[in-house]
Amino acid sequence: MIPALLHTGTEMRRFGRGMLPPIALVTIMCLPLIFGGLFVWSYFDPIGRMDQLPVALVNSDEGAKGPDGKELNAGDQVVDELMKQKPLDFKETSAQEALDGVVEGDYYFAVEIPTDFSAAATSVTSDNPRSTTLNVAFNNANGFIPTMLGNAATQVMVNTISGVVGTQITDQMLVGFSTIGEGMDAAADGAGRLHEGAGTAEEGAGKLADGSGTLEQNLDKAHDGAAKLADGAHTLDEGIGTAHDGATKLADGLTRLDAATAMLGDGAGQISGGVDKISGVADQLAGAQDNLAAPLVNAATQLRASGVPGAAQLADQLDAAVADLYAKGLNPELTGQIHQLRDGAAQLAGQLGDPASEYRSGVSQAVSGSQQLAGGLERLKDGSSRLTVGADQLADGTSKLAAGSRQLTVGAGSLRDGLVELDDGSGELALKITDGAGKVPRQEGENREKAAEAGGNPVRRLLTAQDLTPFGVGLAPFFISLALFVGATIMFMVLRPVQQRALDSGVAPFRAVLASYLPALTVGVGQATLIWIVLEGLIGLDAAHPLGLWVSMCCVSAVFVAVTQAINAVVGATAGRVICLMFMALQLVSSGGLYPPETQPKFIQHVHSWDPMRFTVDIFREVIIGTDVPGSTAANPRPVQAVLALLLVLAIAWTLSSISAWRGRIIMHKDLHPELTV
Repeated sequence: MIPALLHTGTEMRRFGRGMLPPIALVTIMCLPLIFGGLFVWSYFDPIGRMDQLPVALVNSDEGAKGPDGKELNAGDQVVDELMKQKPLDFKETSAQEALDGVVEGDYYFAVEIPTDFSAAATSVTSDNPRSTTLNVAFNNANGFIPTMLGNAATQVMVNTISGVVGTQITDQMLVGFSTIGEGMDAAADGAGRLHEGAGTAEEGAGKLADGSGTLEQNLDKAHDGAAKLADGAHTLDEGIGTAHDGATKLADGLTRLDAATAMLGDGAGQISGGVDKISGVADQLAGAQDNLAAPLVNAATQLRASGVPGAAQLADQLDAAVADLYAKGLNPELTGQIHQLRDGAAQLAGQLGDPASEYRSGVSQAVSGSQQLAGGLERLKDGSSRLTVGADQLADGTSKLAAGSRQLTVGAGSLRDGLVELDDGSGELALKITDGAGKVPRQEGENREKAAEAGGNPVRRLLTAQDLTPFGVGLAPFFISLALFVGATIMFMVLRPVQQRALDSGVAPFRAVLASYLPALTVGVGQATLIWIVLEGLIGLDAAHPLGLWVSMCCVSAVFVAVTQAINAVVGATAGRVICLMFMALQLVSSGGLYPPETQPKFIQHVHSWDPMRFTVDIFREVIIGTDVPGSTAANPRPVQAVLALLLVLAIAWTLSSISAWRGRIIMHKDLHPELTV
């Protein structure tokens, strides 16, 4: 049963006779190479050969002075870097020659580095920072794809130039950051000293506040004292006025006293003379009295001594008479007093009458002193008047000073509070500036060069999954699918989708389908094998799974052969070839082999969901590129889904072909006389 199913009948044997049938068979097997081999080879790596694309490069940069005062020619540096990396085949030329070359087709496009390129590159530290620009001239007459590739290439140039210029700019900024860091260190030191000074000032402000409070209290006392002083000055002024008046009167009285003293001196002299005379008479009377009393005393003494009776009484009487004489006469005490009076009168006459006497001298000095006192009091009166005015002014001044000291006390308190805040703020400022200074990047030498390189090229691409494939490798799944479907389409231009002899012999419809399918499958496997040999052996596709690629291509060819057989069997060879071409075009645009389906219209996205070529592209991507991503253990489900979907397509195609074969047992009029033959 199985060998009968696999029997190819006479379909293949008819290509062994003559010359043209074998050539036709070989041609059918080789035609898919146009898509599966030639297309892949032609577009294998156009991006990798961009360095052969002639492009005009014009350096019009005039240079500029850098921030350090040195001459900077960024344009020359960019040209050197582009010539070194050579992303394109740059040709240095003039601006006019570049434009003429683009028009004439000598260059695909032209790039000019403008005159202010260096000035713009160094403007980051100026008052007018701006970006550097490149002038690019395209000519669409040179082709759309070259223009598109050139546009992408200019982006590569921009990245290269940004790296060169950005490194220089970043280096300048790093130098500035180092300067800023040093300045912030100095600022931090200054803030620290400010913090220390603020603390000292805070202590001084506290003392100032305390001192101003004490000063305020003392000034209040001083004001009270000044007020009392003013009152005392007024009282003193009045008292000095009164004393001045009294001193004037005293001087006048003493002057008159001096004159009267002179007159008293004359009278005192006369009195002294009279007293002398009285004293002389008194002395004489005293002598006479003594002479008179002496006999009486002697007689009494004798009487007592005589012992005569009655003599003692007589003696007592004589003593009494003597005592009475002295008592009523000039006794020694009275005589002494007269002598004292004489001496006093003489002394008084001397003091009052002699201008050189102590008294007269004292009176004269008193007169002179009283006159000086009057003059001094007059001057003192003037001074006391001024003192009164000054004391009043002092009282007013101390009043104002006391008010000012109260304001000073309030201000000193505010100053102390402010200095407390300043102390806290300066301490925080010092900490933050120190912290900020530590965060300012400071690079020197090789580290600065590395930092400038990192800053000028902040983003670099690191492919952690898979490297980007060449253009041809990326399109190979699409072109292989296209080639195999084209091969399956053209083979039924010489092969019959269903052998009529098999149908006429009465075999089962599916067996009749296999009788035509197996020769076509043999051709399809041959097509797949030729394409695989060219891709792997000649072009160097280097698939991830080479043997898997060959098996997949053979299986996909088997499915496409079944699909094209079914189409031709159902609608006929003429219409089937047209429908196959239309179906191929629809599959191509909806397969996702070129652009993601999400970027296409909704209808194409709907077709993509059941497009057989979509599943063949998924299988070929898996065996050519692979999906092994480092760090991921997930499995790609799309190949398994694609195999199941293609098996379903194969089953549907065989079913339709079998139905068509069953219906083909009846020859229709349209089969005898088709309306159109291709």
